[in-house]
Amino acid sequence: MIGRRFSHKTKLIILSILIGVTIIGIAILAVAAMQKPDTAKQSTPVQPKAQAESEAPPLVPPTLKTEAIIAGLQNPWDVAFLPDAAMLVTERGGRIIYKASGEKERTFTQIADVRARGEGGLMGLEVDREFSKNSYIYTCFASTSGDVRLVRWTFTKAGLVNRKDIVTNIPLYTTGRHSGCRIKMDVNGVLWVGTGDAAQALIPQDPKSLGGKILRVTREGAAAPGNLGGQFDPRVYSYGHRNTQGIALYAAPKKGVAGFSVEHGPNIDDEVNKLVPGNFGWNPTPPYIENVPMTDKKSYPNAVDAVWSSGGSTIAPSGAAFLTGSKWKAWQGALAIAVLKGQQLRIQKYDANFKITQDDALFQTQFGRLRSATTAPDGTLYLTTDNSVNDQIIRVIPQ
Repeated sequence: MIGRRFSHKTKLIILSILIGVTIIGIAILAVAAMQKPDTAKQSTPVQPKAQAESEAPPLVPPTLKTEAIIAGLQNPWDVAFLPDAAMLVTERGGRIIYKASGEKERTFTQIADVRARGEGGLMGLEVDREFSKNSYIYTCFASTSGDVRLVRWTFTKAGLVNRKDIVTNIPLYTTGRHSGCRIKMDVNGVLWVGTGDAAQALIPQDPKSLGGKILRVTREGAAAPGNLGGQFDPRVYSYGHRNTQGIALYAAPKKGVAGFSVEHGPNIDDEVNKLVPGNFGWNPTPPYIENVPMTDKKSYPNAVDAVWSSGGSTIAPSGAAFLTGSKWKAWQGALAIAVLKGQQLRIQKYDANFKITQDDALFQTQFGRLRSATTAPDGTLYLTTDNSVNDQIIRVIPQ
């Protein structure tokens, strides 16, 4: 029929169309076959429940138990532990208390030349990392000599002996205002000392003054390697501080950061700062005018920024320590900060870039003003209250 109706050329065109339609049909059938479910492969379904059970549950904060270890104190300032877990406590009035496990506390030493006035008195306390070899203890206090000084002692069961004043002439104001003075020793045996500006306008930015600074010194009080050098007193590591109240050191530096310092602001901007060298920007221009920024970036563009600031009001954060051990669960590695004015314990977590990721307030008004937070050898946390009446040492146990 086709041969009779159409020319040879037309017949070729029609034949090509028929072949094309056939090929398209075959392709459609092939695609449909490929998309058809494979019942053999689906005969063993995925078990989402089993997969979820293999994942570790998210960490949660621990439940906390608290107990008073010592009561009836007056302005306890700092706590440190000996290798046998015996505890030493400084009181601002000049007394050092000793408490061995299972024993009642007792007065261990009374430092005669402590000048306890206002914020000043017997303050920071540290036990040497090599205590088992040298028996060294360090205290920092406002002295009747008219300065704040770092003193090394030798520990004996009868008390502290062999006094050696290894850093002197840290500025002291007559009222004791902004006296500092926190001490921590790192794993290399270097002492980190946070000092106050003695409420004197020029001191924080003065390269030769030891006030308003963080110092790094050896056991003998000499400058430790790695300080600012140049025009600065060789013991100065950082400057432009108002009143450093807390120092917490990492076991090893992270990205060049040794840990954190905690600092009181005037009426705004308490700060947590990285422990790095440099200018932290406090400059209360003469006379002592405090309505200036804690970190004055206008005057000092390269001033080191705080990692945390209290903002429009202050809470007076003080001593700080890192929480260690798995018992702390989600808070393991967090920074615990005792708070005076705000009457709380602050728990802060930071990421690898030192950005704050968590900030919790605990025990609000429960114990009143908290001066220090210290991690014990067993990983529990010890707090000192600073209420002037019936002060306590509080043990915080994670469960």
